[in-house]
Amino acid sequence: MDHQLLEKYLKGEASPEECKEVEAWLENAPEDWVDAFMEAHEQGGEPLPAPEKEAFTARVMQRVKPRRNRWMQVAAVMAGLLAAGWYLVKPGKVKVPALEMVDISIPANKTGKITLPDGSKVVMNAGSTLRYIKNFEGSTRAVTLTGEAFFDVSPDTEKPFIIQAGALSTRVLGTSLNISAYPGARRQTVTVLSGKVSVTDTLSSRAVTLLPKQQAVFLPASASLAAETVAHPENEIAWQQGRMVFDETPLSEVAEKLSRRYDVHIVLTNGRLANCRFNGQFEKEPLDVILKMITTLTSTRAKREGDTVYLSGKGCAPAN
Repeated sequence: MDHQLLEKYLKGEASPEECKEVEAWLENAPEDWVDAFMEAHEQGGEPLPAPEKEAFTARVMQRVKPRRNRWMQVAAVMAGLLAAGWYLVKPGKVKVPALEMVDISIPANKTGKITLPDGSKVVMNAGSTLRYIKNFEGSTRAVTLTGEAFFDVSPDTEKPFIIQAGALSTRVLGTSLNISAYPGARRQTVTVLSGKVSVTDTLSSRAVTLLPKQQAVFLPASASLAAETVAHPENEIAWQQGRMVFDETPLSEVAEKLSRRYDVHIVLTNGRLANCRFNGQFEKEPLDVILKMITTLTSTRAKREGDTVYLSGKGCAPAN
C-alpha cells in the first residue's frame, strides 16, 4: 500500500476510487498489517512502540466502513484513543504528544463521584473507567468512558465537551446526560436530562441530535443508531442512588445489569428468553431474592454454579 495514498485517505482527501482501493486492502490485510506497513515506511531502525502502533491503527480504523465484525470491534476499541490526542505528524512517523493522562477506575459494587478540571461533575457506575488529559489541555474537553456515567457538564462555548464511549462520540456545550457503554453490552445509550447534545456513531458517521427526555440507542451487533423518546429519563440515573429500575426491560438487558451489580455471570440458556420483558425495582435486595422474583414473573428457572447463574425456560415470542 502506497503511504501517500493512505495519508490522503486519513485526511479525507482520497477520491472514491482511491477509498475503495484502501478499504479493499485493509479488508484483506493480514492481522499484522500495521507492523508490515510501518516497517516498510519507517525512516529509523527502531521498532514502533505498541501505544504508537495503536494510535496509527486508530487513525486508519476511524475511517474504515465496517464490512465485517472484526473491523467494527477494532474500530470501536481504537476510536477512544483519538480523544486522548494521538496524531500522525509526517509520513512514516507516528508521534505521541507529551501530555499527562488521568485514569479513574471504579470497582464492581461501587460508584464514584469526581469533579473534572473544568468543574463538570461526573458520577461513575460500577466497573467503569474514565480517561482524560490532565487540565484539559487543547481546544476541547475530551474524555473517554468505558462503562456508565452521569455527566453534569459546565458550559463553555469556546471549548466543547466530547465524550468518547465505545463507538459513540457525544458532543456537548453544557448539559446533563447519562451514558451507558459497557464492553460487550447488547446496546449502548446516551440519555439527555437537560440541554442539547449531538451523538455520532464513529463507525458510520451517522449522527442524531438529542433534547431532554430523548435517548440515542446504538446496537453494536448491527451498527445501528437511532433516537427515541424516554418517558422516564430519571430511571436511567436511578443507579446513582443504588436503585435498579426495570420497565418492560428485555431479560437479556436485566441479566447484563445484574451481572455487573453483583459481579456474577448470568447466562440465558435459551435465546428466546431474551425476548421476555421484566418490570421491577430493586435497591439493596440480595441477588437470590431478585432471581426468585424474576423466575416467578417470567416462568424461568435459576441454577447457580459458583459465580455463574443459568436462567432456563421456554422464553417468549419476539415483540411485534
